[in-house]
Amino acid sequence: MRLRVWTLPALACLAFTSAPADQRPGGPSLVGKMAPDFTLPDLSGRRVSLADLRGKQVVQIVGWTSWCAGCRQEIPRLRDAYEKFHAEGFEILALTGPLGQNLQDVRSFVRGMALPYPVLFDEDKRVLDQYQIYFVPYTCLLDRRGQVVYEGSHLPNDYEKRIEKLLAAGQDI
Repeated sequence: MRLRVWTLPALACLAFTSAPADQRPGGPSLVGKMAPDFTLPDLSGRRVSLADLRGKQVVQIVGWTSWCAGCRQEIPRLRDAYEKFHAEGFEILALTGPLGQNLQDVRSFVRGMALPYPVLFDEDKRVLDQYQIYFVPYTCLLDRRGQVVYEGSHLPNDYEKRIEKLLAAGQDI
């Protein structure tokens, strides 16, 4: 039996989106731990380092692909949160790689969706592996210190309230 080209990526996306939001298939949770540092290029080639944001911003790491329906569904909420909270110290780092797509596919998708936040392409999948992002969508919220406070396969229902609390808690840093 021959599978169509889109079948495997679609099945991978469906498998992950069916998991409860606060669970992560693929390994132990990072919640309560410091997020692993990384530096990756954005789509214009500018190097973005998580360490540069530590102590300054609340960060959300989003694992995604251009072909994932669940990832596409989350984009309006991500865009709204970014536009609402970015000036207060909230940053989204959208992390992707050669996962059934190439850099040209990613650039085209980002232009078409007008994503306002940095999109980082992990060519060798080193950071994707470091965060154990084997399924998409993936989301990880970090407090200003860089500690993981939420990790899951979907945005939490109280997503914006969590961001507000993290921003308010970080005023003393």
